[in-house]
Amino acid sequence: MAELYSLRRVSTLWRDVVDGAPSLWTVISSTFPPEVNRTSLVRSGTCSLVIYSPRSRWETPPPLREFLQTIKPHLHRWGSVALQLSPESVQDLPCFTSLRLDTLKIDVDVPGWQAAEILPATKHIEISDETFRSIQFVDLTLVPMDWSRAFRNFMDLRSLTLDGVYGGGTITHQQILDTLDASLNLETLLFMDLETQDPPSDSSLFTRQIFLPKLRSITLMTNGPLTESVLRAIQVPPNVGRLDIRSTSFPTPDAATSFWLSTMVPWGPVVQQLYQKSYRSVIRLISDGTSRLEMFFDECGMFIEFEGLSMISALQWLRDVIGAVQISEEGGSLQVYSKSIVLERDDVLAILQMMPGITEISVRLPTDGRQPSLEPLLNVLAQPTADTIHTTDPIPSFPSLTSLDLREWRWGLHGILDMLQRRYSMRSTTRYYVPDLDLDMSTYLPWPIGIGSRAIIPFSTLKALRELDGVGEVRTAFIREQSGTPAVIWDEEGSFPAWG
Repeated sequence: MAELYSLRRVSTLWRDVVDGAPSLWTVISSTFPPEVNRTSLVRSGTCSLVIYSPRSRWETPPPLREFLQTIKPHLHRWGSVALQLSPESVQDLPCFTSLRLDTLKIDVDVPGWQAAEILPATKHIEISDETFRSIQFVDLTLVPMDWSRAFRNFMDLRSLTLDGVYGGGTITHQQILDTLDASLNLETLLFMDLETQDPPSDSSLFTRQIFLPKLRSITLMTNGPLTESVLRAIQVPPNVGRLDIRSTSFPTPDAATSFWLSTMVPWGPVVQQLYQKSYRSVIRLISDGTSRLEMFFDECGMFIEFEGLSMISALQWLRDVIGAVQISEEGGSLQVYSKSIVLERDDVLAILQMMPGITEISVRLPTDGRQPSLEPLLNVLAQPTADTIHTTDPIPSFPSLTSLDLREWRWGLHGILDMLQRRYSMRSTTRYYVPDLDLDMSTYLPWPIGIGSRAIIPFSTLKALRELDGVGEVRTAFIREQSGTPAVIWDEEGSFPAWG
């Protein structure tokens, strides 16, 4: 709006042109001075209006009630609505009756842990059936309304984003699928924390597949049965650019296993395509048991959380899906990140070795204080791959590995030195290119708590490590930008440098 008023000051001619163009005056915002909004309402003529009212936790909220009183007489011209409200402000909204709304975006500001208690008691936003049927872009967060009625009337949507639908599970899976089926041009679908009625006991929820050729973004962070219903019903679109599956609350472990090993099978090519296009992908091994293996790609192109599936089953699923993908020569990286003792398990390491393209392995100290052993991982890194172990041309396991990240490591370098010597001794016999390995054993803080338990690395050991064939960069310090001058902590009593 400031730019618009600047244009008016260029000349009398420009002022007349700007004032005489109703389409330039259609944005009405609670952040604008009241006199500016009143002027815009006049100059916009009969054009459809964009109604905008943000709300910030760090600033004094604009006087929403006064703002709404100003624009209510023009309710019939509301075309796009984007409002951030407090639960108390919901009652100030007018009834959306007989409107030709194109976009409806409402965000009710309720702390997540209180939403299920506060929202059912909050006054519902009233929207007529006709208005529901006119909307193409829906983005609603923690909005109290008659959701069953909404899904009976939604149709021809281009974007459907729902975050936090509470109220006793009034929505049925069939209503959701009917809405999707009536939205051939849907481009974006996001469900997060939707309370729904239980699905039918049989698997024939939708008798035919839903064709959504323009659907490019799918995010399902809601209960397992609803996620399964949606993914079973939708025919896999041809150009998915984002896939985010973080399902929760499967009724049984068998249901979770069936979802991943059956329902997700047709979506495997989508995962492969996103993985192949990704510059950087990460597999996060968060716990030792079930439900905390995640995989995400750069720029949030994909995120999968394997809720309810054992670590081994989840890794096998990833191996089967991305194991056959050929990585381009200029292509990206695959990082394995562990903040647990899971990399001590031989079965986990065996599956990871079958995944091509792993370029980085990161091991962090578990939050429960346990000290993981690196011995199983180092032994694997020092050995040839299973198919070359008895040949005259051995290839080291994880042949694409370029970085071993052991930040906060405290237990010396003997095992690491031995692994490096054995791993890169294969260079003399193999025709396969084996890249150098960078080591990072720095700390996040310059003086971490418990530094006394951290092993002091002798200078001679550090020098020997750096001189090994196959070792690239070695980082042991917290500071990221060094001047190039060695730093030494001198032990006065022992008269020797205390490196670490």
